[in-house]
Amino acid sequence: MTSWSDLDYDVLGHIVTFLPLADHHRFSAVCRNWRWVAKHKHCSPCAQLPWLVMRQEASGVRRKFFNLTENREYYIDIPHLYEQYCHGSSYGWLFIVDHKFKGRLLNPFTSELYELPEFPKMDAEMNRGRIVKAILSDDPSVKSDFTVVFSYGMDRQAVFWRPGDSAWTYIRCMLGAIKDAVFFQGRLYVVYSLGSIYTIKLGPNPTARLVGPKGPPPPPLNGVCYLVDFMDELLLVHRSVKNIRDSSDRYVVTKHFDVHKVDLATRRLSPCMDLGDYAIFLGVSSPVVVDSKQFQGCKRNSIYFTDVHVVCKLSEREYGCHDLGVYDMKKDIVEPYYPPEIFQPISEPPIWLTPNCNRRTFN
Repeated sequence: MTSWSDLDYDVLGHIVTFLPLADHHRFSAVCRNWRWVAKHKHCSPCAQLPWLVMRQEASGVRRKFFNLTENREYYIDIPHLYEQYCHGSSYGWLFIVDHKFKGRLLNPFTSELYELPEFPKMDAEMNRGRIVKAILSDDPSVKSDFTVVFSYGMDRQAVFWRPGDSAWTYIRCMLGAIKDAVFFQGRLYVVYSLGSIYTIKLGPNPTARLVGPKGPPPPPLNGVCYLVDFMDELLLVHRSVKNIRDSSDRYVVTKHFDVHKVDLATRRLSPCMDLGDYAIFLGVSSPVVVDSKQFQGCKRNSIYFTDVHVVCKLSEREYGCHDLGVYDMKKDIVEPYYPPEIFQPISEPPIWLTPNCNRRTFN
């Protein structure tokens, strides 16, 4: 009888495609042959819920991750994340910055890196709180001509970079502070603080074109806003928050979400009251949309969210993550999905990361 360890490599490679990331690593620990298949077959794990990238240990060695599928924490030693601060993720890549404000793109599960140019001057005072969010147009693992866009500064401006560029290019569209940006159907869309949505044509001299809304404006954008590519529809999501103050700290708590569909043909917004079987994951990372039917324990018609990015100066002590939760669209309530005893540095909110084990196949 053939031993499990002697199974054909092609058979083992087929099995690996059905495994989520945690089981992928357990598979690789069985024996030498299985480890070789897990490492060299370049099979990305099956579809899975995003993980939360949490704080670095006090020792500065391991990084904490939370696997929502298993409701379990993992402490993973990733040398490239030592003394790095995470400011966003797209397609399983992290946008990281060190204490000297050197930026990189990192796939933490393949250790692939892209060095980014020196950041432009951010206001009078340089600090990590000025970096708001970074997004990608495409997965760098499968497309070499991707684009990085990041917003920064007290006035929420934006710049972009493509491989081969020697510096960042400013998106000089003086339309107010940027609330959020997303790549949708191959184009960059931006929502500004006054509620206007523009598409930006990127190039040496970026230009903006108004695409909505026409007619009554959406609810006042004085909370947090997101643009979401939802099943080939563009959504504008408004997150209402309440400021909480006590004698020792200040923080925010999410109370409600308003969701609108953006009709680019008519330039109008229409309320979206039901996400169906889908769930949206929002935070300082790019939005992630998943089919809840594929994942046990994932709530349908819901929005999972993490702490918002805090710009104002608060105490540097560690504090409980007050604003992690899942919003039920039908019930209009917020429920927890993470144990309340979690602690996270205020300078680094948790980030959703969809594990990506694809490796570049081009030079």
